[in-house]
Amino acid sequence: MIVKKVNLRLSLASIDDLPFARELTRVNMRAYYAQYGLIWQPAAFDAEWPSRESYLIHRESCLIGFLGITVEKNYLYVRDIQLVEAYRGEGVGAWAMTRIAHMAAERRCERIRLKVFKSNPATALYRRLGYASVGEETALLWMERLVDER
Repeated sequence: MIVKKVNLRLSLASIDDLPFARELTRVNMRAYYAQYGLIWQPAAFDAEWPSRESYLIHRESCLIGFLGITVEKNYLYVRDIQLVEAYRGEGVGAWAMTRIAHMAAERRCERIRLKVFKSNPATALYRRLGYASVGEETALLWMERLVDER
């Protein structure tokens, strides 16, 4: 099912939203961390929060996820995009990635970059949206796409 786009919105996150973001990330990523023998480090997540531009994702009045970005020299880096499980597969991720593309264009970035666990089904979404693999680590794919300024 595809969500109605008018029901979705972003709002700027604050330090008060850190507990929600941390817990959602921990829950969503725990299987990947286990699969690749990694250890979740909440203190590291917390330490990076202030340096990120983070947004909450709402569907009507319900908080359903968040995304975090940083702007580097000539690219926008997607640090996190996390959705509550009940809202996955409904087009929210594609909607959020479209918002990210608009942010990158507004900031005159040349590219959008992200890293994703190799076994994460979101890799298919990213490929559908024009992202290509440009490198890899043991557990992660590095993906990027050019910013479309249309």
